[in-house]
Amino acid sequence: MNADTSTPLRFLVAADVPCDPDSGAAGTIYQMNQALKRLGHSVDEIWASDLGRWIRHGNLHYLLELPYSYRRILRDRLKRGTYDVVEFNQPHAHLAANYFREFGATGVFVNRSHGHEVRIRESLANLPSCDDPIGARGRPWLSRLLQHALDRHWDQTSLSADGFHVSCTDDAEFLQKRYAIDSHRIGVITQGVPQQYLATPAVAIAQHRNKSLLYVGQLARFKAPKVLAAAVTKILSKCGEATFTWVCGIQRHQDVRSLFPTRIQHRITLLDWMPQAKLISKFDAHGIFLFPSFCEGFGKAPLEAMSRGLCVVASDTGGMHDYIQNDRNGRLVPVGDVDALANCVVEMLDNPEEAIRLGSAARKTAETHTWDRCAQDAVTFYRSLLQRKQANVGQK
Repeated sequence: MNADTSTPLRFLVAADVPCDPDSGAAGTIYQMNQALKRLGHSVDEIWASDLGRWIRHGNLHYLLELPYSYRRILRDRLKRGTYDVVEFNQPHAHLAANYFREFGATGVFVNRSHGHEVRIRESLANLPSCDDPIGARGRPWLSRLLQHALDRHWDQTSLSADGFHVSCTDDAEFLQKRYAIDSHRIGVITQGVPQQYLATPAVAIAQHRNKSLLYVGQLARFKAPKVLAAAVTKILSKCGEATFTWVCGIQRHQDVRSLFPTRIQHRITLLDWMPQAKLISKFDAHGIFLFPSFCEGFGKAPLEAMSRGLCVVASDTGGMHDYIQNDRNGRLVPVGDVDALANCVVEMLDNPEEAIRLGSAARKTAETHTWDRCAQDAVTFYRSLLQRKQANVGQK
């Protein structure tokens, strides 16, 4: 077990996602792994292609297949060598965590969550059904039964893992309250901004750009698409020169467009997902970024927008609550409040100097969120877990 702060750590990082730097959770894991390597640590990576998959149904895969796949591949890797940190993403690694402990492996087993599933689902359960996006359907009794069984994975993981890596204080507080996990076992490690976003100087916000609104996010209930659409409709109705761009999967564009009245649809542009390198130009063509989620784990898109000097108006939840200081480097509005979101943006449109001031401060905030800094914060947390485990072993 290596708790020496001067010696590189050996990592085993597993995630049931494809190795894709441009994807959400997968991109976060990829960027963190690359940063750990740049800091001199060794990282053995396990992706979905390494785990294999036979069950196509999502919840059945998580319930009946993934826990055993995680345990199988951990058993295989431990036969080859030892690790200081074993980090498995998602709570479905409880069998792997138990095996790690029973094996008597050195090092620490860390569970990483990009947004606590139980917290997010409970937050959504309090919303009226009318807030479902187009195409959403209520869960039948079998789905609810499966979800209850999946929730038990968190109960088991909370007891077996040495530590928990989360991205926001909302998740950390939930772990402490719901599962009685001691604060020293939880590390709140923020996510970073791609280096190319920081290396390229932000484009100055011109008058016409300030009237261009942008949102990057999927059409999912927790993203509050109907709140967004209602607020944008109010904004465009009040500000005749304003336009709005939504970046999401092209297969949902028809559903997205149906959220807006016909009279403003000619002022709305829908774009498909694109690589991060290409997305920079879209950020640089807009001045205000909207992000009205009901709940989030971290929420990378607002931070990426901040890195390009945009004025961000976001709901006060998840990571946004942590890295946006209201009226200093952006604006936070109450969750689900259409009028507050719309009025805040209209105020920015009427006062472009204020939007520019907030965008400039936002860029400075984003410059501190490099992936190398995030990786160093993670290493500091992991070393604290190693030291505590080493001390406990010494007392036995």
